[in-house]
Amino acid sequence: MIISLSGYMGAGKTSIGRQLAEYLQWDFVDLDDFITRFYNKTPADIIRQHDERALRIAENRALNQLLVERDNIVLALGGGTLTEVFNQRLIDTYTFHIFIDTPPELIKRHLQHNAGDRPLWINDEHERSRHYQQRLPAYRKARLIFSNTYDSPESATNALIKLLSETPQIKIPKNNKPRNDIR
Repeated sequence: MIISLSGYMGAGKTSIGRQLAEYLQWDFVDLDDFITRFYNKTPADIIRQHDERALRIAENRALNQLLVERDNIVLALGGGTLTEVFNQRLIDTYTFHIFIDTPPELIKRHLQHNAGDRPLWINDEHERSRHYQQRLPAYRKARLIFSNTYDSPESATNALIKLLSETPQIKIPKNNKPRNDIR
């Protein structure tokens, strides 16, 4: 099984995904990191050197490889991966898709401290809100929507694990004990 995590940039996909994978004793793959290794260019470089569509095509190629070759992984998608229908179909067909629904105010706080190299992060508040709203319909097609209003990735991960343990499609190993820093 593959669990995919979607959400806007800064929603917590990577930090929550890493901890969830550790808890499940699965591998963790960040799609942006996978693309960087595969193309020897970061997603930001691909956007700057080509355009956003080129990144979506690169994501599609990476997804096709990952979804065929791997199992038992938690996959953190890029914030815009689901803007293309061909990527939506792959995710919906081959993964248990979870939308990490993080409020815009919390995303803004996350990115103020760690914006990194994000060419699609828009400084204009109105434009950023419009950009976020455009992506919401694709995110909301997920099989599970996780409301992330938590102050720490550890708290969010614990809440997600609890929610997944109540989800019949996901088998949470009963013998797994939370790590000390995941309460």
